[in-house]
Amino acid sequence: AAYPRSRTRLAADALQPPEAPSARAIREFALPCLGLWLSSPVLSLIDTSAVGLSALPGKGASSLAALGPATTFCDGTAYLFAFLNVATTNLYSSQRAAAAAAAEGAAAGRPSPDSESVVRIAARLSLACGLLAMLV
Repeated sequence: AAYPRSRTRLAADALQPPEAPSARAIREFALPCLGLWLSSPVLSLIDTSAVGLSALPGKGASSLAALGPATTFCDGTAYLFAFLNVATTNLYSSQRAAAAAAAEGAAAGRPSPDSESVVRIAARLSLACGLLAMLV
């Protein structure tokens, strides 16, 4: 069965790639991301300098030696739990898309109970992971 002309045009428009982002939009996205990735090494350097400068005479080497594994463990734990961000974003957006496809009218813009459930579960899981990391 042939579609009416307007449906064919809408389907063709939906397949068009999005516009390329401007240099300003890329800059506005990339600079905060760069700051996020640089914050951990910079904070580790600040910790190292604080421990090195505040150590008692003769104890600086052992203090810095203890700081190395601790910094590596804390940084590794943060990277280990990065899956929460990726998984939650994916699940939440999938639930929102499914709800938007199923809803019509005024309910189309609101989060569905399923998408809110994803956020609640992710918040509980992240709290449990944070407490576990704190105890270890």
